[in-house]
Amino acid sequence: MANAKSEQPTIGVIVLLAEGCSSTSVTATLEMLESANYLQRARGVVGVESESATAFKVSLVSIDGLPVTASGGVTLTPTASIENAPPAALVIVPGFLFRVLDLLPSLGGFIPWLRQRHADGNTIASLCTGAFLTAEAGLLDDRVATTHWYYADVFRQRYPRVNLQEHQTVTDDSGVLCSGGATASNDLLLHMLQKFAGKALAREFSRKLLIDSSRSDQSPYMVTTFNRRHEDDAILRVQDWLEGHYKEAIHVQALAEQFGFSLRHFIRRFKQATRQSPSQYLQNLRLEDAKLRLESSKMSFEQITYQVGYEDPNSFRRLFRDRVGVSPSDYRRKFQR
Repeated sequence: MANAKSEQPTIGVIVLLAEGCSSTSVTATLEMLESANYLQRARGVVGVESESATAFKVSLVSIDGLPVTASGGVTLTPTASIENAPPAALVIVPGFLFRVLDLLPSLGGFIPWLRQRHADGNTIASLCTGAFLTAEAGLLDDRVATTHWYYADVFRQRYPRVNLQEHQTVTDDSGVLCSGGATASNDLLLHMLQKFAGKALAREFSRKLLIDSSRSDQSPYMVTTFNRRHEDDAILRVQDWLEGHYKEAIHVQALAEQFGFSLRHFIRRFKQATRQSPSQYLQNLRLEDAKLRLESSKMSFEQITYQVGYEDPNSFRRLFRDRVGVSPSDYRRKFQR
């Protein structure tokens, strides 16, 4: 009796399959849950070979129970349709990589089912751009959420009731979980392990699979997008000029006058077109240049500061840390080619 321990309850998990979904997000999820089950058994909760020590019982579910073709042409075969899906505590929505907006109209059949599952008490976890499907179901309204930073602007426009925090790698609000970019799915899966199977298993899983459990911010990976998909030709001319002269000393008042605007009208119109103020736009141009120089050169940060148009390395260093989420030296260590 010395080795007897309490039996670990098995947690039902449904992984949704849909045409065009990310094959990696599905297969990585399956591998991680399988690994968690192995570690759970090996820890001797009941016995190394005992299936009753399994933490997760996974079902693959498609709309109609038929196989789907995922990214890369990979065929994924479900075990059930949404109509005969088994009971579960957790539903995982896969990512859809860069096709998510094109695929959304074909995913409508999942929406009533997701709403009902959440109403029944299931936790809904979205990987990367899977958050779009969860948001379409209304499950992220008035909740904190995240998704891949590249889609933050369009997500915010499409779902204004969602409190989007795109710098976060993982969010967990009232039974609805989200992760940021593709590799952040690992962070979410680790979070789910801790949530459903306990901290001890999550810590062991993190160590054995070499998954960093401390990362919580997408900011170092984010690249500022400079919106040019608008129809304000005057502001496009300003953008063209800024992208050629951002290394110079620039004052917003003088810039407005140069292009024939009053200051107040210029700021309002520029922000309406680009979704950034002129000052933010200028700062982001300089920050992206600084990041590129940190990645590709051995220049000191002081030299980079002057190269991109700033005069005070200390204030630029503070701006860099605030916007990018890490210090310039940490960024260089992480990304230098």
